[in-house]
Amino acid sequence: MTRTYGRVFGAAAILLFAATARSASAATNPWPPDALYHYDVVASGGSVVGHSDVLVTSDPAAVAVSEQLQQAPITATAKAQYSTPGLALASYSADFTTPRGAQHMALAIKPGVLTASVPGQSVDIKADPSAPLMIVGDNLVGTLAMTPAILNAAGATSFTLAALQGGKPVVAKVTAANDQARPTGVPEGDRSITVSVAGLDEIFWFDPVSFVVDDVHVPDADLDVRLTSREAATQLPAAAPAPSPVPTPAPHFTSRDVTFASADGVKLAGTLTVPDGVSARMPGIIFVHGSGPEDRNETIGPNPVFLQLSNALSNAGYIVLRYDKRGIGASGGAADSPRSALIADVAAAFDFLRAQPEVDARHVFILGHSEGGELVPSVAADHPSVAGIILMAPPAVPLWQVSMQQATEGVPPANLRAAKAQELAALDAIRNGSNHASGMIWYRSSMDVDPVVEIKRVKSPILILQGASDVQVLPADLPRLTAAAKSANRDVTWHVFPGDNHLFMSVTTGEPLNPISALHQYLTVPAWIDQNVLQTMIAWLNARSAKT
Repeated sequence: MTRTYGRVFGAAAILLFAATARSASAATNPWPPDALYHYDVVASGGSVVGHSDVLVTSDPAAVAVSEQLQQAPITATAKAQYSTPGLALASYSADFTTPRGAQHMALAIKPGVLTASVPGQSVDIKADPSAPLMIVGDNLVGTLAMTPAILNAAGATSFTLAALQGGKPVVAKVTAANDQARPTGVPEGDRSITVSVAGLDEIFWFDPVSFVVDDVHVPDADLDVRLTSREAATQLPAAAPAPSPVPTPAPHFTSRDVTFASADGVKLAGTLTVPDGVSARMPGIIFVHGSGPEDRNETIGPNPVFLQLSNALSNAGYIVLRYDKRGIGASGGAADSPRSALIADVAAAFDFLRAQPEVDARHVFILGHSEGGELVPSVAADHPSVAGIILMAPPAVPLWQVSMQQATEGVPPANLRAAKAQELAALDAIRNGSNHASGMIWYRSSMDVDPVVEIKRVKSPILILQGASDVQVLPADLPRLTAAAKSANRDVTWHVFPGDNHLFMSVTTGEPLNPISALHQYLTVPAWIDQNVLQTMIAWLNARSAKT
């Protein structure tokens, strides 16, 4: 749960510019002209962290807005249709790809209610009585760019932002923005308005005749959505190809596909890698994924994190088991499962690996990354035969506190109370079961688990690894976890790696250290896991598995 510009985006118009626009003789229609619009998402320092192509086409009955967006951690294609002349939303559908996997969403639209549906569930988002006009908030530029025209058609000075990602309504207020500095490149004739949502502001600059949005400035995030060009077109351009993954070292092992059953009978599928040329039984290690629908390689953008780890460890003489998370890839079960089911899956993997004829059952380790780093201690505590655990970027505070840290990152002190209140309300909706969005079964079962309670139960050796530039699991919280581990265990080691992010890949020199820039890098740039991390891990394993 990382704050992005889409967390609060909406837009609005006020009667002052609406009247001006309606009287302008140059306006043929009160919405952006048919064209292909190219927008960049620009962070502090001028770095481009996202791009969107927005196609507007219209006929006498409707205006269609199609979009193709690429902004880490989201890529999306979407289409919204508005009826004319009032620009009421008539239909909407979108396909998102996020770190949690692919997600299709569609809206059913009734007066005062938008029903957002994803496979297997739906949620009603109702308009606030004080702001009956509803505008979709979906993390996308296309719906953002249409809102001045929508608000002009409605003559509204407030609206309900239907936040599709969270399935909740938020009231937005609109005021004039006459005291705002005009961003570089914005035409002199543009008007501006300020949209305020939960104490956070966005400033819109647009042509009052054509309703083309030229810039949206988000001062709290020091971020702009900026129109760079437009052209005549009838279709969106082809999507850019994804970067190629970084190649792994030459393998000195063999691989075979395996399946095993969890406690509830769900079949899990994975890959077992066995080092070459060793006749004696060898130590083994199991990989446990981070949050979301991760495959056996823990593929994040172009980076197969677990594939890189597996290759390195099997080349170093370790049998490695990595598996598709339940409901993902070739594994059965539901992707959105409670924490107890995920723990049972890890325990089943442990029993399966110990039973393999090549494996030294006395020396089987478990490695967990991110969410996996929170799950693994519970398994080790209940299975004393675990030879040791490696926790990579494990949370050191309960998940709800991690979410709060991410939701309030970068919020100025004057707006912090409102931002915290909004996030606490969202967290309460998850706890009480009123939020039925995708992923909430797992989140609800995990959000209040305190990692220090679980790690105090572990008697096996512990290695904790942390990236100093991690913006998802904060290094500042690490002492809380290490102190708890040391209080109950004599064999606890930890290392912090300068310049490494959440995936233990180096942050690009000169990039700002914030969630947008960091996520953009590791979700789009092929990279190697820090070799110091691999060497530290292998040396620790060797010392605890009788390997020389």
